[in-house]
Amino acid sequence: MHLRSLARPLAQLLTTTARCSAMLVPKRGHKTTARTKRALKIAPHDSFLPSRTAPFPAADTIIYNPPSSEASPAHTPFIFLPRGDPRRLALLRMRSTPGAPAPLNGEGIADADLPPQMRYKRRTARYHLTEEDVEEIRRLRAEDPIRWSVGKLAAKFECSEVFVKIVAPASQEHHEWLQGKLERKMARWGPKKLQAREDRKRRAEMVYRGEL
Repeated sequence: MHLRSLARPLAQLLTTTARCSAMLVPKRGHKTTARTKRALKIAPHDSFLPSRTAPFPAADTIIYNPPSSEASPAHTPFIFLPRGDPRRLALLRMRSTPGAPAPLNGEGIADADLPPQMRYKRRTARYHLTEEDVEEIRRLRAEDPIRWSVGKLAAKFECSEVFVKIVAPASQEHHEWLQGKLERKMARWGPKKLQAREDRKRRAEMVYRGEL
């Protein structure tokens, strides 16, 4: 009975000692930035390297190397899908009328193989305004720029707003009035709306610089 009572504490002591000795084994990890960079420095795949067997200069090629994950029609570009790929056929059916063959254009290429046509408002240029009309636009704009705004003058004379701004620019007093109106309006804005406006201006500048 006395030996049995001592066996359990002795076993616990041996287990704890073995666990502590295992924890005290020194292990070296990536404790510095240089070691981490060296560990993460992986050589590029062979498909990204130039071919040494192709004649110089090698033909221009497009390399598409997606990650090894589940394929998706929204992920794989249509041009990289093989001819017999079921995803290509599914996209063709989505673009064309269900049950109807894909129409061909003048060059013999199916319209389904081409990107969708852009839909925007097209306006045919008209050159119907005379010198008298231009003088009338300038007179109305100078007489009451608030009543005869750019949009109203463009609708009245059936021309573009850009043309109205060119032939009848607003006066300096009207610009100052518009700026004061905008400042009074912005004075009632909260911090979120002011920040959103600054973000839009910053994104527009990045677009002009080609950063987006």
